[in-house]
Amino acid sequence: MAYNVLHKLEGNIQAIRIALSWDGRTPVSEDDEALLKNYSGFGGIKAILYGDGNMESWKGQGASQEDERLYEPMQKLYALLGEHFDQNGYKAVVQSLKNSVLTAFYTPSIVPEILYSVLKNQGIYPQDIYEPSAGAGIFVTEAIKKFPSAKVTAVEKDLLTGKILKALTSRHPDSVAVHIKGFEQAPATDDGTYDLVVSNIPFGNFTVHDPTVDRRLSSRIHNYFFAKGLDKLKDGGLLAYVTTNGFLDSPSNQEARAYLFQRVNFICLAVMPDNLMWDT
Repeated sequence: MAYNVLHKLEGNIQAIRIALSWDGRTPVSEDDEALLKNYSGFGGIKAILYGDGNMESWKGQGASQEDERLYEPMQKLYALLGEHFDQNGYKAVVQSLKNSVLTAFYTPSIVPEILYSVLKNQGIYPQDIYEPSAGAGIFVTEAIKKFPSAKVTAVEKDLLTGKILKALTSRHPDSVAVHIKGFEQAPATDDGTYDLVVSNIPFGNFTVHDPTVDRRLSSRIHNYFFAKGLDKLKDGGLLAYVTTNGFLDSPSNQEARAYLFQRVNFICLAVMPDNLMWDT
């Protein structure tokens, strides 16, 4: 387990270094594109919470031995961020990473690969695709492969992850538009225009402050993403989310389920193995 987390952290740092060095204009090389795809976020890497202090500071905050093994690479990350951001920017980026620990779990490529293959097999070729929680862009990059003529709009709240996504999609400037902001802050001028809204959305009892969505639906972030996602769909469009059995079964989500089923037609449900995302 420790080795996997260390490997994940090192891959993240490598991708962050490429994204922060990117000039914002020139498409990245194929080699850099491959390294950017290795980014998997900081979901579950709680060592990010202990900050850039010394080891004694970490121990004082309750760091475990497993956390301590990540101390050196974590300090490399802080040093890298310090090279590219001023003091205020540095604090904002680090806080953004800390905020992502409970929600930023990324998706194995097999999920969008199968989803898009099923759509194609059914003769469905979406041309306008929306990804409201894009992460490092696995649903985005796979969409570009499967539907070369499609236009993709991607939204990612975390600043560093958004920079990585912009760099990663720099080889497809005419196909992908990236908004580095929360879903609640993304433009609403494109509501009702998308053939497909697709994502592995965040889950948890976190409230999203968005006056355009009923507070009963925005008190849990996963329910909010379902309600807000519907706003983006055109008539006949599809919403395809990775969700949990808790959303489908829990009484606490009943109101959100009712909201959905009163407004859209249920098409299908695919149950994935419990361990599919253990390594993400």
